[in-house]
Amino acid sequence: MGKQLNVIQQYQISLTTMALLSNRHPQYQTKIKDIEGEFLTDETAREILHRGCLNDCCTYEGRRVATIYFTNYIQKTPILIDEAEGIIAIPTHSPDQDACCWLFLQHLKHVEAVSPTKCIIVFNNLEELELDVSASTIYEQVKKASVILTRFCSSKQFNFSLNPKVKRSRKNR
Repeated sequence: MGKQLNVIQQYQISLTTMALLSNRHPQYQTKIKDIEGEFLTDETAREILHRGCLNDCCTYEGRRVATIYFTNYIQKTPILIDEAEGIIAIPTHSPDQDACCWLFLQHLKHVEAVSPTKCIIVFNNLEELELDVSASTIYEQVKKASVILTRFCSSKQFNFSLNPKVKRSRKNR
């Protein structure tokens, strides 16, 4: 039996935010994975991220421009949401694509390859999320976000592992 999804009007990104997932539904644009549960909202992930940046006195675009300036990460740029808390959102695809999901660095434990185009994200609380993106893409995105964490949030530490040789079979889940 799956988790119950609660509808939320204005979701606030915090240390409990694990992922923002694109949701193909006429009303509910985003599915939110949070330590406190899973939620649906009519806001887009971009709107949630923008508000999260504003809460730290910045704009989404300003954070993106600053990150590109310091790192030259022009494509799939991770976004620093909260400098003091070290909250960084990592896009799985170009943010302009419907398939783009946003993962939050502080919750990522490791990634496992399922196939060349699919992986499973394992969060620190051992919840899992299968995504249509390669494990190597996620690993590269985590490396980018780690650079941002080091550059802008010097007191924060992060541990993540990748085992690209491990392929999971569907029956083992």
